[in-house]
Amino acid sequence: MKKPIQGFDVSVQVIGSGGPELAGEYQEAEFSVKNELEEYLELGERIAQLLDGEVKIEGKLKKGWMSLNVVESAFGSGTLRRGERLPASPRFVITFSIKAKEKGLSGRYKFEQAIFPELSISIAAGKGVVKKDLSFRAEGLTEA
Repeated sequence: MKKPIQGFDVSVQVIGSGGPELAGEYQEAEFSVKNELEEYLELGERIAQLLDGEVKIEGKLKKGWMSLNVVESAFGSGTLRRGERLPASPRFVITFSIKAKEKGLSGRYKFEQAIFPELSISIAAGKGVVKKDLSFRAEGLTEA
């Protein structure tokens, strides 16, 4: 009987144009692949045919806030304001590596041409770690 993959069996790496970026270990990582189906309903029918739609690859990386240049890393500029031209969004390769050879599981999920359209930072009073969430969308996914 196979054992399930656990959190310590997985690591995440983010590679930008200049090499590894947004370094550090992530506390949580998630991804989803969605086929946004198109419904085709003919006259006289009550049940629609389901046609293939757009495929969207999305995910989120979560960890404690560890560097102050996170806006520049994610959006290509540390200054975002009206009236100033913003650079094109940087592209990243995000890799989820699974290394659990004792469980017979080893592989990778590589997200290509990933962009971070959303950055969320959550700050609360007290000793809690400031949380940083980076949502991403990718143009490609490879299972290896």
